[in-house]
Order: sequence, then structure tokens, then C-alpha cells
Amino acid sequence: MLISIAATADYDLPQETFLQLMIEPRLEGATHRVIDERLRTTPTPFARLDSDIYGNPVRRLITPRGLFTFDFTATVETEPNRAIADSAPEIAPQDLPPDILLYTLPSRYCPSDRLSRLAMGEFGSLPPGGRRVRAIAEWVHARTAYEYGTTDSNTAADDVVVQRVGVCRDFSHLVVSLCRALCIPARYVSGYCLELDPPDFHAWSQVYLGGAWHNVDATFAGVRPALIPIAVGRDAADVSMLTLSGASQCREQSVRVERA
Repeated sequence: MLISIAATADYDLPQETFLQLMIEPRLEGATHRVIDERLRTTPTPFARLDSDIYGNPVRRLITPRGLFTFDFTATVETEPNRAIADSAPEIAPQDLPPDILLYTLPSRYCPSDRLSRLAMGEFGSLPPGGRRVRAIAEWVHARTAYEYGTTDSNTAADDVVVQRVGVCRDFSHLVVSLCRALCIPARYVSGYCLELDPPDFHAWSQVYLGGAWHNVDATFAGVRPALIPIAVGRDAADVSMLTLSGASQCREQSVRVERA
């Protein structure tokens, strides 16, 4: 299917600022291909497109003091999102590639070592594979309320277990942590979601089963029709949409994702 994406934002910057912008999907991924794209910003003295250590596109800019604006549009061809099959197999840790083994370890917002007893108690007796991962997502969805403004940049997955409330990043962190506690490789994904209400940048999880990555979105009881990743990492700290070297104030932000 063809998806049309538009993302804009306005920021007030009190001084010249170095920033990193992560809003552009890879030109080609496992399930998508960018047909065309355009990024416009207010004039800047320095701008460069790089790749981070995970291979994510990251736009590095130095922006003058005052108003900074970006406007990104793209048309993307993507496969429909699918539920994980019950038969998708887990892979023994000793058989995982080194770059995948990284995603079984604790990270800043995903302290899986603190949740190992919970994960084993709730899911340790389930048959390994896709059905167990789906059970984790269903458990998180049933026990966590989705509410804006209830968590912040200091909230980690173990906080979400206690507070039982959060936004998409918190749902993803908890799914990732519980999977890693069972030695299932899991990573955090930022991206664009078709039919998200209200429209916004979105976050979900991916788990590594049967030699491939599979989408898991615990914020939704069904299967999202299309998910287009911008960036992947250990947790939200690796894939922030905007990272600045100084202070800023967001005036306005909007995201639109539609069938083209």
C-alpha cells in the first residue's frame, strides 16, 4: 500500500543550537520503500544527513537563534502490518548474531534485570515463541492505561509496572523489558502509524523471532494496518525525534499519515 506522510513543527531557540533530527525513514527497509521525500527547514549554516550506529538516518544541524521550523513530507510504499504467528520460534541465546544479542541486555529505560521475576512468574511457563510474545503484549495492554501527561522523560519500564499508566513510549519500554527478561531480543521503534488517533509520532516494539524482526504494539488491542519505522534502538534515548544541545520551546507540532 502507498502511505502519505507529513510532519511539521515549530520551535523557539534562545541561542544558536546544534540539534539532531530523526524524522526521515530509511529509504528502504525490510517492509517499506520510500518513493519520494522532501525536508524543508528554516535556513541553517550547517546541515548534514548521517547514519547512527544502528543505521538510522539522522539529520544534524546548527540552527540560528529564534524560530526553527521543519516540514517533512514523503510517500512510502509499505507492506501491511501483520500479527506475529504463534509458530514464530524463539532462538537460543548462543545462536543469536552478535548484533542481535545486544537487544537481550538491560538499557536505560528498559531495566529488564529488575523485571526478571515478574516476567518468569507471568510468562515463564508459556510455550516459547510468537504466542508468548503476544501474551506479553496483551498483558501490558490490559494492565496499562493510555493517558497523556502521566509520565515523563525519567519514566522507565519498572515505573510503568507500578503506575500502570503511560503513553506509547512507556508501553514499548515495558514490552521490550519483559521480552528481554526472557532472553527474547527486543528493541524500541519510533515511526509513523496509519490510523493512529490522534495523529502523532508513534512508538512500538520489535521482537526477533525466527531470524526476523516482528512488530508488537501493545497500545492497540488489534493489529495496526501499517507501521513505518523511522529509527530503532535499545530504548527511547537512542531514537529521539529531536535532540538539542540547549533549551527550546515547542510552539506547534503536527503529524499526518494517510493512504495515498
